[in-house]
Amino acid sequence: MNTDFICISQNKITEASGHFMAGKQWLSYRGETTVCEDEQGVLLLFGYVHNQDFNATPAYWLNLLQHDNEQLLAAANMLDGAYNMLLLNKSTGHCSLITDRLGCHRLYYYQSADAIWFSTDLAYIATKAGPSHFDRYGLMETLHFRWLTGQHSLFENVKKLPHAAVVQLQAGKPPAVEQRFGLLPARKTQADKTPEAHADAVQQLLCTNIASSVKQTDRVAVLLSGGVDSSVLLAICCQLKLNVIAVTPVHDNHSNPELETAKQFARELGVEHRIVPVKDDMLEPLFCDTVQRLAGAPRSHSAISLLYIMRQLAGEFDKVLYGEGADTLFGSRAVKHFTRRYQKHLKLKRLMRVLPGSELIVRRLPSGSRFKKLADFDVQQDTISSIKLTLQPATEMALADDVRLDSSAILRQLNTDSAVFTNFDSAVRYVKQVVFSSDVVNHFFEMSRLAALYDLQLVNPFVCWPVMYYASQLPDEYYLGGDFVKPILRKIGEQFYTPKLMYLPKFGFPVPHKHWLDTSLNKLSRQAVTFFNVPEVWAEDTEMIWTLTGLYLLAVRADMAPCRLTNGVN
Repeated sequence: MNTDFICISQNKITEASGHFMAGKQWLSYRGETTVCEDEQGVLLLFGYVHNQDFNATPAYWLNLLQHDNEQLLAAANMLDGAYNMLLLNKSTGHCSLITDRLGCHRLYYYQSADAIWFSTDLAYIATKAGPSHFDRYGLMETLHFRWLTGQHSLFENVKKLPHAAVVQLQAGKPPAVEQRFGLLPARKTQADKTPEAHADAVQQLLCTNIASSVKQTDRVAVLLSGGVDSSVLLAICCQLKLNVIAVTPVHDNHSNPELETAKQFARELGVEHRIVPVKDDMLEPLFCDTVQRLAGAPRSHSAISLLYIMRQLAGEFDKVLYGEGADTLFGSRAVKHFTRRYQKHLKLKRLMRVLPGSELIVRRLPSGSRFKKLADFDVQQDTISSIKLTLQPATEMALADDVRLDSSAILRQLNTDSAVFTNFDSAVRYVKQVVFSSDVVNHFFEMSRLAALYDLQLVNPFVCWPVMYYASQLPDEYYLGGDFVKPILRKIGEQFYTPKLMYLPKFGFPVPHKHWLDTSLNKLSRQAVTFFNVPEVWAEDTEMIWTLTGLYLLAVRADMAPCRLTNGVN
């Protein structure tokens, strides 16, 4: 099968299946594409948009591009799906690209002297760039961060376009990002409502989004972890009378703490619940396949299980509903802990201002002391820590220092609108945006990529724009909650399930990746240690060895030479 691509070049590309002239340059493309043309221009849609009222008229979008930024961003925010929308203006020859809000249809590119090539297939673009070598900065970023955040890829001379962006394209020149969208709105003062009223409003918004994204004829699978988010989605699908089942993986030698809870959710709704066993002897081929499909180390440990689930759903289902993003919107423990640290910092600073000599005392405290940490608290540094890999200190110190990662530069690459924290609300909003632009976006990229392999479409009900906007306006008491986060979603769940079930301890979506590295993936992990010439002690660092094992497989498939990661390692 031929790889899909877009090319803006000074010459016509013969291997393309379609061509348009863009001023003095050629727009060439290949792949499954929706093509719409009118007097003003051409619209090419790669991937899919869920919205049933999607306006695919080129003139509509070209007029927004030319005249009204606010309306353009509003229209782009409302689109849900995994897509890239390319617009060619016939009169000016200008070529613009709008990338999807969640990076589900990620585009990589390589720029030569007379052309710029784009594709969702990183390996294909890497062949255009010549012999394969690791991009040093992209490699080090991957080793430091759970989620690849910047515009680098793992291949030298290959970059990636940012999500939620309006980009100008021209042959022989780097893509020019003109605008970003998808930012969480600032919180506005609003009349307070009861928890029940908030729950009713959110439930209606979720119903509207799911109804506009899923047809009554679609066969739907909900990934049911046993947590709050997926159980609410399953209940609303039943409320809408969709043709739906629940799916939950189970793993050898691992007791999923929420499996019985997931079973109870399905029983209370009377929904078919498929338990998908993921056996240890499947792990090596599944891991290898996941690395090949993602062209990199899977950043979500659960990607391995989810690839297998997609394979089981293939041919029988049309849509897969996934609850990712709800934590950040409706009650994240990580954000809750950030707010507590920030509030304590503000209190301490106020106290220090009225206590003579307190600043000198704090400066003399040991670096690890609680009061010194609170006094030196910095929003940006605390935020960057939240998206870094949890590495053992010895491993982190051993990483090569020839490429230094500037935390401020990393944060600037993310989809955030301001690093100025004038108040508590703006600081919390910034943290949420960083998490969205790294954690949530990469989750959806991996999920969408794996689902698309089997002609399945991923639906993300919690991160549709109306729900995001409403959640951003919730008062702290309904975001942070008391003993339980996500109080509004739990309140929705109480309408469908035994209330006690909604308040059981929740453990997320755990997978036994450490067990896999010690058993099924042990041979590959040992080969990765040799390939990258790293100390044996690194094999004890689960997060590092997981990443290295994926990078090793990528390197083997791309015929890369062995790579030394650290200085002075024999």
